[in-house]
This record gives sequence, structure tokens and C-alpha cells, in this order.
Amino acid sequence: MAVLGDLLQLGVGLAAAAVCLHATRGRTGIPRRWRFLAAGGLLVWSLTRLAGLLTDPPQVVTDAGFLVLPLCMLIGLLAAAHTRPRPVPTSPRRDQIALVIDSVLITGSVLALLWSVVPDLVEPRLVAYPVVDLVLLTMVMLLLTTRPDSPSGRRPLALIGVALIAFGTADTLRLLDAGPGWAATAGHLIGPAFIALAALSPARVPLDRPVTALLVHDRLHLLVPYGPVVVAGVVLMARTIAGQPLTAFQAYLGWLGLALVVTRQMLTIMDNTVLLDRIADTQQRLHHLAYHDPLTGLPNRALFRERLGLALEAHQSRGAPVAVLFADLDDFKLINDTFGHAMGDRVLTAVGERMRSCVRSQDLVARLGGDEFAVVLGYGVVPAPRRHRSRFRPRRYVLSAAGVRVYDGLDRRAAAGRATAELPYPVWVAEAEAIGQRMLATLREPYLIDGRSVGVGVSVGLVAAEPGDHLSADILLRRADAAMYAVKRRGKGALVTYAGPRDNAPHADLPQLLAGALAEGGSPAAAGFEVHYQPIVRLADAATVAVEALARWTDPVAGPVHPDVFVTMAERTGLVAAIDDFVLDQACADAARLESLYGRPIDLHVNVSAGRLGQHGLRAAVAAALERHGVPPARLVVEVTETLRIPDLPRAAAVLESLRDLGVRIALDDFGSGYNALAQLHAMPVDIVKLDSTLTDVDASPERAGALCRSVLAICAELGIAVVAEGLETRERASGMAALGCPLGQGYLFGPPAPLTRLIPTAT
Repeated sequence: MAVLGDLLQLGVGLAAAAVCLHATRGRTGIPRRWRFLAAGGLLVWSLTRLAGLLTDPPQVVTDAGFLVLPLCMLIGLLAAAHTRPRPVPTSPRRDQIALVIDSVLITGSVLALLWSVVPDLVEPRLVAYPVVDLVLLTMVMLLLTTRPDSPSGRRPLALIGVALIAFGTADTLRLLDAGPGWAATAGHLIGPAFIALAALSPARVPLDRPVTALLVHDRLHLLVPYGPVVVAGVVLMARTIAGQPLTAFQAYLGWLGLALVVTRQMLTIMDNTVLLDRIADTQQRLHHLAYHDPLTGLPNRALFRERLGLALEAHQSRGAPVAVLFADLDDFKLINDTFGHAMGDRVLTAVGERMRSCVRSQDLVARLGGDEFAVVLGYGVVPAPRRHRSRFRPRRYVLSAAGVRVYDGLDRRAAAGRATAELPYPVWVAEAEAIGQRMLATLREPYLIDGRSVGVGVSVGLVAAEPGDHLSADILLRRADAAMYAVKRRGKGALVTYAGPRDNAPHADLPQLLAGALAEGGSPAAAGFEVHYQPIVRLADAATVAVEALARWTDPVAGPVHPDVFVTMAERTGLVAAIDDFVLDQACADAARLESLYGRPIDLHVNVSAGRLGQHGLRAAVAAALERHGVPPARLVVEVTETLRIPDLPRAAAVLESLRDLGVRIALDDFGSGYNALAQLHAMPVDIVKLDSTLTDVDASPERAGALCRSVLAICAELGIAVVAEGLETRERASGMAALGCPLGQGYLFGPPAPLTRLIPTAT
């Protein structure tokens, strides 16, 4: 019977080893490795059975042969621990050591409990096989309970656990010489069979839960090993108090358990230290990401607002100067469209580097988004470093427009106070403008990237807080933004200093005042808006043939506001349509008075922002104004103002064509200074072209300007388009344009924009 059992175990072991070898095909990494280990262990285990049948080997050889399979399974389980998900990554080596220590702790505690309950169960030296099986089974249970995984990942471990239970049961029955002989044989047959089934398991599917859901299991991993230790300690302590001394084996187990607990705690401390370092590094990275632009590495809008707020606090508390530069790249979309977004990103990075090289160490350069950058200029913003006693007085160097200024003293606040005292507001504004001009000149230089020379323009707006101002960061930034867009309207590529009226009210600001003046249902006229008219004359006899209606705003709080400023704010805030509609309605209402004033019908030119050509409602607004005031459509000219790029030329052309269907004529304003002027002239239905003043300076540069004007006049004549020359301020320029064949003109020579009551009529 014993021989038959050994033969069966030999056959099952060899078959299981062959299955494990076959299962390694098509697998890589740890899944392939543990199957090789299982096959090798089963092969040695089977050969030990064969040696027992053929010869009578020494007991040491037999024991060593039987322990090869558990050793291979131990190595395989330690390798499998790498494939189990962890909520927080730790050192793989420490993770394996902790798994072994936890398994030995639990096994030792269970053995201590068994010997305390049944002390004469068996001699300690006879429990090697069951103890090894129990340690391995404990490792499997820890992996299953503390390292959750998908069903396909849990299946091989569960089958290995069943195999270990079978081996452990068989080894225990054999060592205790208990139960029928077939029971031990059955255990040694079931064990290899389940190892083979584990090897045949399908590939592991990743866990379908987020890693954060594993935190509870990770806490369980920390607590599970100490449960049996506490129970065993309480039982042994109770027995000792009851007068039953510990056996030598229990004492050894106790000392071993204590050493393992200390070692486990040391590993936990090391893991916690590593995790704390990682948390600190992660917090620093997250803080950097939260306050810096990922592309350029510059501070972002959040850090810019925070630093600007500190600068304003220093300005309000001790009068420290503060100013903001707002820079927007001109036509940056063309770089992305021409060279690709990757090149555009590199240009943005280069722009950020150049801007940092143009400012001082205490200034902050930030990227607000897209192609918008801003700089905080101010003293007393950077926190002062820790001071040390010294008999030497260090010097503080401050870069200024006039050179390098030297301040003595240790206290930065005192130095800032002296800097403020020595830098009155006009000097500080001049210094800020010098920094802005230096930055503007630097950014204009071409960028050499991958052998290509890429040029990009920039428009810069500057605003400086005046002494006594109580402004918020939002107000200061909006004013700088308005100044920058005033540059865009005037031709780009320059710096403009915000020159709006001073407003000491803590919550009043031009954008808010503008929004209130143009609020829906309100009256712009009651809020200070009015319409001025500028004559358009026939150059041959200086007779007025039309007037251009222009919006003007005098706010009750802020006073007169420059058109460039409030029109720019209106475009940025989506309120420009309200201004356009107000001017349109007022001009139509004044049509009868204009006709009476000049004694003949006078054409009305009304500006419409280019951004409205992509919106609904323009045709309806024009038709309603004409009908409401009884103005013939032929007397109205809608001027398209090119302050913004027209995103969809076909749609814009359709909108303008619908206006022409009403009988309204279309004019293209500021021709030659905007976006794709010739393309718009070709694509859109245009009746009149108004030449920008940059093209009509024939008195300053007669040859170059004359050649350009002749070309444009020839093109317009071929297309049947009338031409108006803008910016005529001298008789020489008006005569020069007339000599070139330009029929109409407009400029201060013939009259500035003025209210209807101040217009001076001219004879026909």
C-alpha cells in the first residue's frame, strides 16, 4: 500500500511539473518565473519519492529534498507580492521582508497558543514540515486579505492556498501518526494537482478599482500580524499568573516574536519616513504646479495675483511704489498656424526667458494664459531674509532707469522707505516706463529656433498706482489690460501708460462704471455718453458730404474718458454692441437736424466693431434704427472697425451683404493698418475704403507714401470703390492726396469731432 501511494505521488508530481512547464509558454516576467519555480520544486519533490522507492537514502537527503518545494514556493510568493497593487509604493525589498516577518509572527503566535493549550502534543523538533506549510499558507492568506486584486489575480493564490492546506494536513497526520494512511497520501496527491491548476490560470486582469480604495486594506496589512501576537501574549501571561511557567520552546518563541516585532516596527518607521519624504516632495511639486505655468515655468495668474496683492499692501501701508506691465503678443496665432503649436510653445518659453532678463530680482514675471504676460514692479514685496549681526553694513543695489542706485542698511523695509522717499511718483513712473521700453525692445528681436528666425510683436500696457490710491489687484490689472488694448487700437508694437482719471473710491473703477453705464435697460446718454460728429469733405472744394458719428463718454464720477480706453474695455467685456447701437440710433435721430444744418442731405458714417460681424442682431438693429427715425438707407454708411480679427470672413461677408440688401453702404475703416486688409477687400462687399493715416502721410514721405496711395487708389478704382483719406491735418497732406486722385478726406484740418451744436456748415 505504501509503495502504491509513493508511485501515485511520483506520477502526480511529475505530471504537475510538466503542466507547470507547459504553462510557462507565452508568459513573461513574474508569471513565467513562478511557474518555472513550481515546476522545479515539484520535480525535486517527485525525484525524492523515486529515490525512496529505489534506495534507502539518508534522512538528511530526504528532508532536504522535501524542503526544496516549499523553498521554491516561498520564492514564488515573494515574487508574486510585486504584482499585487499597493495604494502607496514602497521599497520592494522591504515589502518582501515585511511579508516574511508578518507570516512568521502569526505562525509563531499560533504555535505558542497550541503549546499552551496542548503542551505535550509533539516534540518541537518534529514540526518542521507543518510549520513551513503554515508559514507559506499564512503568506498566501496575507496576500489575499491585505492586497486586493481582480478575480483573475486572486485565483492562482487561492489554488496555491488549497495546495498548502493539503500538504500541511498530510504532513501533520504523518508526523502525528494519526488518521488512516490514505489520508496523508491523498493530501500529497491533492497538493501537486492544485499547484498545476494554479499554473493553468488565465492571465491576470488589472484591478478595476482606483488605488485610493486600497487604503483600508493597507491599514489591515499593518494590524493583522499583531492580532495573534496580542492574543498569544494575553494567554501566556494568564497562564504564567496562574502558576504555569513557560516552557523553553515558548520562551524561545517569545524572544523570537519580540525580535520580529522590533524589526517590523523598524521597517514601518523606515516606510513612514520614506512616505513622509514623498509627501513633502509631492506637496512641493503640487504647490509649484498650482502657482506656476507648466510650459514656461513662470508664475501663473494665481501667484501673480498673490504677489500683486502683497505689493498693493506695501503701497497702501508705507507708500511703496507698485506698477503693472501687461504684455500681449501681436498676431501670435499666425506663428501657430504657420509653424505649428510646438514652435509656438517654444516661442512662448523664449518670450518668458527674455522678459525675466529685463526686470529686476524683486519683480515678478507671470504668464496669465495664452500669449498674455504680466509683470509686477515694486519694492518691499520679497520677504526680508534673516538678519545677522555684523560690523559691516551691507549695501542694497537697485536697478533704475538712471543706472544703479546704492542703499545702505540691513533692514529692507527701511531701504524700501528710503527708496520710496527718493522715488516720487513721476520718477517711479518714468523708471517703470524705462523697464517696459527695455522689455519691448528685447522682445522685438527675432527668435532663432531650429535654424529659423521667428519674429513676434508685442503690445504693452503700463499702470502705476498713484500715492494714496486704494486699489485692488483686479482693478490694477484691468487698467493695465485696457492700456495694452489701447496699443492694439493704435497700431500695436508699442507701450502705453494708463492715463485714466484718478479714482480714490475703493470699489469704483472704469470697467465697473462702463458696465453700469451700458447696463441693459439703462440710458447711455444719462450715464454721460454722447455722439460727436467729424466732417468728411470733398478735397476738390472742401465741401462736407458726410459726417462720421463717434462715441464720447464723460462719466459723472471718473470724468472724461478717452475713446481708446472705454472702447477697448467695451470690446473686452462684450459691451461694444451697446455702444454701437447707441451711436447708430442717435445718428439716425440727428439726421434731420444735420440736413437742416447743412441745407442738403448728409451721409451718416457709423462705426461697427468687427467682432459683431460674427454675431446675430446687427441687421435687425440697423433696420430698426432706420425705420424708427425715417432715414433713407442710402444715407447710412456702416464702417467696419478693424480692432479685432474677423474670424470667419464668409460669414462676415454674408452679414454685410444682408445690410447692403437694405440699401446701406459698407466702408472698411483704417485700411492698411488692420488684419489682412487686401483679403477683406476681396472677400467682403465694400463700397468705401478709408485709408489709415499711416498711408496718407504724403507730405512726410512723398515717394513711398505716394506710391502706396497710388496703388490703393488704382485698385479701388478698378473695383468701383470710393476712397476717403483719414488723418489729414495739414494743407500739404490734403493737397498731396488730392493730387494723387483721392476724392474725399477727413481730419482735424477740416474739423475735429464735435457735438451737433458746434458743427460749422460748409457751402457746396
